[in-house]
Amino acid sequence: MKIKLLKISGTVNKPATLFLTSIIALLVTSNNGYSQEIEYKKNSIITGVGLGVNEGDIEVGLGMVYSVGWQQNVGEKNRLRINPNLTFGGFTPLIISDAQDQFYKITTLGLNIHYDLIKYKGVSMVTTIGGFVNYSRGLLGTGGRQNVNVSGSEYFHSIYFGGNASIGLRIEPKESKLAYEFRPINVHGGNKDFVLIYIMFGIDFKLRK
Repeated sequence: MKIKLLKISGTVNKPATLFLTSIIALLVTSNNGYSQEIEYKKNSIITGVGLGVNEGDIEVGLGMVYSVGWQQNVGEKNRLRINPNLTFGGFTPLIISDAQDQFYKITTLGLNIHYDLIKYKGVSMVTTIGGFVNYSRGLLGTGGRQNVNVSGSEYFHSIYFGGNASIGLRIEPKESKLAYEFRPINVHGGNKDFVLIYIMFGIDFKLRK
């Protein structure tokens, strides 16, 4: 009797297994088809994080740089992108031996134009030009700078404006809602000897229609 039950269960399980396998395959196929049909707008939210060196009228330091902004694609091939953005960060003279002790922050409002100079499928070399207005503020300490007498600490704030340029690599998978950028060269130059140089890794979040 037990042998018969085993045989019967075996004959029942084979069709059930085939049925379940077919359902799973159908679900996977339909999910893939659905994901491929998702369309995205020509705009996205872009973010970035990097490491940079900054020097201004009286301040100088090394620190982390962060960026967030809005990006609008222009044209059918999306090789041109307009990007208003906000960049901010904090700086200290960690490895700068001849600088006065200090800690300060920057906030930069910018407008960038990105262009895919060379593009092959989802990979492109990106160049950027733009303009910015920067607000720096912080505290200058009493120590650090060699051979200079500092009477005391003081707060400062400065406004700078100028232009910027960068070059990097962009990876944008066609069916993905994310795009990735690595920009090893980012340079800001402005009035009062303002300079900001940094490397940055960024992620774009495409918006669905």
